[in-house]
Amino acid sequence: MKLNYKLIALIPIILTIIAGVFTYTNGLKESIDVSGGTEITIMADNIQLDELKATLPKDVEIRTAKSSSGTFVIITAGKNADIGEIDKNLRNFFNVNNLNELQYSQKQIGASLSSQFWRDGLTAVGFAFAFMAIVVWMTFRTPIPSAAVVLAAVSDIILAVAGMSLFNIPISTATVASLLMLLGYSVDTDIMLTTKILKRRKGTLDERIKESMRTGITMSMTTIIAMFVLYMVVVYIVPAADILKNISAVILFGLIADLMTTWMTNVGILRYYVERKKKN
Repeated sequence: MKLNYKLIALIPIILTIIAGVFTYTNGLKESIDVSGGTEITIMADNIQLDELKATLPKDVEIRTAKSSSGTFVIITAGKNADIGEIDKNLRNFFNVNNLNELQYSQKQIGASLSSQFWRDGLTAVGFAFAFMAIVVWMTFRTPIPSAAVVLAAVSDIILAVAGMSLFNIPISTATVASLLMLLGYSVDTDIMLTTKILKRRKGTLDERIKESMRTGITMSMTTIIAMFVLYMVVVYIVPAADILKNISAVILFGLIADLMTTWMTNVGILRYYVERKKKN
């Protein structure tokens, strides 16, 4: 029984729509890079986290990260938090006159700087999409294959962002950078597929698709394995490197999505385009 490639091509599109609705309703966690606020890091082994939480305002987030040098407590407060009160509570809890007596660091980002980052981040993503679309159009000069490449890239980004929303990964400078990297990975496989199908004449259409799949899936799986290894190394060996964990997770979400959008949707669109062109 021959599979209906048109129905298969719709599956990632439907998943993308569901992912977009889910992200819109569930929202995205914002790092202080985006929302503004203060992040305090204190090295404190054998700390009673519940007791520390009880001394701080309820809207303050607390987590721990372990490394070879010890355990770090990371306290994140929003832009409206009273940092003076938090510092006072921390001094009382650790029984010190000055937090600098501890291995202590503080990062503050103001509201104006965070809003500027948000604007710049959106601008960077917008320019990346625009230039990508221009390059794709200049390469193929046909609307349907070019639109298929752009559609696959958009779907990958939306599905990756939905993964961030589902697993509570914050939007930050690091995750915006990983989304831009993902855009490049996505376009690589789609351009390779489109080039082999449209510009090569050797073999049948099915043979060209199978050859593209062997090459493209190998490319994607190599990066997926590398990102998975990076994620596991951060989780189990260097948990303090939260940024690397978030970057690898976002790229993993997007590359897994790319396997569907490229080899189900894009292949279906290109097959339809080539078969219709032959009939005409």
